[in-house]
Amino acid sequence: MLNDLEIINMAKRSLLISKNFDEKCLTPNGYDLRINDIIPGNDIKKGTVFFVSSYEEIKLPDNIIGLLFIRSSFARKGIFGSFGVVDAGYMGNLTLSFYNALNDVKIERYERIVQIVFERIEKPEKTYSERSGNYYGKSGINL
Repeated sequence: MLNDLEIINMAKRSLLISKNFDEKCLTPNGYDLRINDIIPGNDIKKGTVFFVSSYEEIKLPDNIIGLLFIRSSFARKGIFGSFGVVDAGYMGNLTLSFYNALNDVKIERYERIVQIVFERIEKPEKTYSERSGNYYGKSGINL
């Protein structure tokens, strides 16, 4: 797992977080991604599925994957997310899906919502963009 110093050094070379990197979002072993777009909007009713795009653009080299975890502040509000691995070689903004199980909540653009941690892997035979690349280089919310 990459630490904060490795993340900073790679971000300076436009890797891992290639756009909108902010050292305030660093954790000792990851980075908190912020919200850009929100569907259906900022006011999320109880029992609603909603989608957000990441404010940051991700650019993973061929030997690094990203693992996503919801921030505990959102989990304590009863918000659950469905996401997992960001494949080696992926580039673009992320679209994340959530479910609000408890109370109506208001979420704001630029709020930190998930943590991404980065892990080195053996270089795959084919990267994300070489296999399918359906969302490679995309921005905004892609459903």
